[in-house]
Amino acid sequence: TDVAVVGGGPVGMWLAAELHRGGAQPIVLERRAERPPHSKALTLYPRTLELFAMRGIADRWLDEGTQLPSSHFAILTSRLDFTGLDTRFPFTLFLPQLRTEQLLEEHLASLGVPYLRSHTVTGLHQDADGVEIDVLTPSGPRSFRAAYVVGCDGGASKVREAAGIECAGTPGTWSTVLGDVQLADPPPQRALTLNLPGGSMYMVALGGGRYRLAAIDHAALDNLTDAPVTFEELRTNTRRLAGTDYGMRETADAWLSRVNNATRQAVSYRNGRVFLAGDAAHIHYPAGGQGLNLGLQDAANLAWKLAAVIKGWAPDWLLDSYQAERYPVGLEVVEDSLAQCALFANPTREGLALRDRFNEILGTHPSLNAELAVRLSGLGVCYPDGGRRVPDLALRGAPAASVFGLLPDARFVLLGLDGDGPEPAGCGGAPAEGYGERLTVVTAALAEDRGDWAGVRAVLIRPDGYVAWSRSDGDPAAEPPLARWLGPAGGET
Repeated sequence: TDVAVVGGGPVGMWLAAELHRGGAQPIVLERRAERPPHSKALTLYPRTLELFAMRGIADRWLDEGTQLPSSHFAILTSRLDFTGLDTRFPFTLFLPQLRTEQLLEEHLASLGVPYLRSHTVTGLHQDADGVEIDVLTPSGPRSFRAAYVVGCDGGASKVREAAGIECAGTPGTWSTVLGDVQLADPPPQRALTLNLPGGSMYMVALGGGRYRLAAIDHAALDNLTDAPVTFEELRTNTRRLAGTDYGMRETADAWLSRVNNATRQAVSYRNGRVFLAGDAAHIHYPAGGQGLNLGLQDAANLAWKLAAVIKGWAPDWLLDSYQAERYPVGLEVVEDSLAQCALFANPTREGLALRDRFNEILGTHPSLNAELAVRLSGLGVCYPDGGRRVPDLALRGAPAASVFGLLPDARFVLLGLDGDGPEPAGCGGAPAEGYGERLTVVTAALAEDRGDWAGVRAVLIRPDGYVAWSRSDGDPAAEPPLARWLGPAGGET
C-alpha cells in the first residue's frame, strides 16, 4: 500500500479519506475489534466544519448536530461568543464523537478504503524505500509493507515509540473526573457552568436524560491515580461543588473517566517515512475540547502533501513543511490548555482570585472575547509566508457558488478575481499548462462585499484551503509560483 494509517479513530479515518482523494492508496489498521460506545469529545469547531465543507460533506454533520452560539474558556461562566466569527459556521457544533466516527467510517467505506479491525501494530522498521510493519491480526502475526506510515494511534502511540520519536513535556500532577450519567433532577438549562469557591463544574445534556458532567473539585485534585473512577467518586465531587448530585443515578451504561494534566508534544512529527498526527503528536488536558479538532486539521495538512509525493509531483521541501506548519499550531494549543488549567485548577486564594478576575475581564472586554474565540475556533491559524486561511467567499461567474465548492477534489485552485476584466497573470494562460489534475483554474468575481479581499486579483489556494500565493492591486505583475508549489509541469504518475 502507499500509506498505512495506524489507528482508526477520527483522525486516522479523515487522513485516509484525504489521502484517497489526493490519489494515494491508503489502508487503515485499527487494533480494536469494535468502536467504543462512549464519546470523549463532544464538539466540532468552525475550522473543522470548513474542512468538511470543502469536500462537500459538511451537511452530514450539520443535519445531526446542535449549533451552539458560544463555547467556554477554562470553564468560565463568561462564554466566548462565536456569532461574529468570519465563517459560514459561526458556532460550536455539539455532536458526540461516536457519531462523528460513524459518519467518517461511512465516508471512508464509500471511497472503498480498506479498514481492518483487530489489527494491532507491534513494531516497524524502515529502509530507503518503505516501511515494514509487524501486525498481530485475527489470523496471527503478519507483515505489511507501505511506502509511508502515519501514526494516529493516540497518546500512547506504538508508532511514535517504534519510530524513536521523543515526546517531551511534563507529567501529570493532578487529575479530575468526568462522566456521562443519568440525572433525575437536572438543572433547567441545557448547559451549566459553575465557578465556585471549591472549584468549577461543567454540565451539558446529551439527550435521553443523560448528561456529561465534568467536576474540577479542588479538594480531589491530588488524587493522581490510574484506578478506575467510581460512581460514588463522581457523585461526591459533584455534591461537594454544587451542594447536590442532581439526582445522579448509577446505571449500566454510565461512562466514567479520569483525566490528568500530563502535557507532551512530539519533538518531531516525522522520522523518515513515519509521521504522527493527532494525539500521537500532542497530549494535553482536554480544556475546551480542542484535541479532536486539532488532530483532524493535522490530517488535512499532511494528507495532500503525502499524496503529492506518492503521485510524483511534490517539490522536495513539501513534506518537511508538515512539521514546520503544524508543530507551532500544536504547541499553541498545548500552551492554551495549560493556561486554562492555571485558571480552573489552582485551589489557592491567589488562583481563585485570578480565575474570577479573568472571568470578569472576559465578560466586559469584547476584543479579548473575540480573540480567544478566533483561537479556539481554529480560524486564526496562519502558516509561514502569508499562508492565511481562505474563507468561503461567495463567487459570481464561477463553476461553484463559493470558494469551497471549488475544492472537493483536493486540487490546487488558481482563482482569478478580476470578474469580467482581463484574466490575471497565469489564469488560463501558458503558465498553468502541464499541471493536469493538480490544478483547477477559475476566473470569477466576488459576489459579496469583502473589504479584506476586495483588492485581491488572483490567489493560489492549497488543497487544504490556505493561501499559497496571492496578487493584489498595486502588486508588481507576476506569474503564480506554480513550480514552487506543484513541482515541474508534467511528471505526474
